[in-house]
Amino acid sequence: MTNDQLELLSDMIVDKLYAQLRPLLRNDNYPIAFEEMSPGLTSLHKDIDAFGNAKFIEKDTLARQLTELMITKERLMEEENYELLQELQEIYEKIKADYDKL
Repeated sequence: MTNDQLELLSDMIVDKLYAQLRPLLRNDNYPIAFEEMSPGLTSLHKDIDAFGNAKFIEKDTLARQLTELMITKERLMEEENYELLQELQEIYEKIKADYDKL
């Protein structure tokens, strides 16, 4: 299937699910709060591959890893664990080099 066909299929599935759930979501006894999307927004942005897996941009993934490493670095400094801090710094530098290449 092409990307356009996958997009159409996913929109059709969402529309079908929405039609089935809408009466339940309007019922006062149902525990889930529901708000409709704003009028200008007709669908959610989605990036999926041919197998239905979410696509992640590598630069975003590396940025998230760098942030997590900085948090871990601060924790290790508080604990005064300098051996692990040195290893973490090496890992950080490798990921940072990859991030800068993108």
